[in-house]
Amino acid sequence: MDAINCPRCGRMFTKVSANICKDCEKAEVEKFEEVRLYVKENPNSSAQEVSEKCEVSVKRILQYVRDGKLEISQGMEGLITCSKCGRPIKSGRMCERCTKNIAGALTNMISVGNAAKEKEASSSGPKQSGMYTLNKN
Repeated sequence: MDAINCPRCGRMFTKVSANICKDCEKAEVEKFEEVRLYVKENPNSSAQEVSEKCEVSVKRILQYVRDGKLEISQGMEGLITCSKCGRPIKSGRMCERCTKNIAGALTNMISVGNAAKEKEASSSGPKQSGMYTLNKN
């Protein structure tokens, strides 16, 4: 475990999992809960309004959305887009269609890889085991 300075407050802490100290992590959780509650109670709010009312940057609000912690409300539609096709999305990094396409491509790659391994195993013939001795003649 490394001792590092917290990028938010500058205090030294022992890094275990988070990149910020426990106090800043706690403050981050509290701030997120404030934002989440405000968006829940004011579903038509714009990102700018949420930013002003909760005293958090629009950039941080967008990060909550990209991380899947928050979903875009009606007042924030079009705020983020799919990183692959550019369609507006409510949460995450990609739209449902692009996510399904990538999942399908990965499944296909795995299937092709498994089929190739099976073909290679069957074409090499039966495996023989045991000890062999060489004759002098």
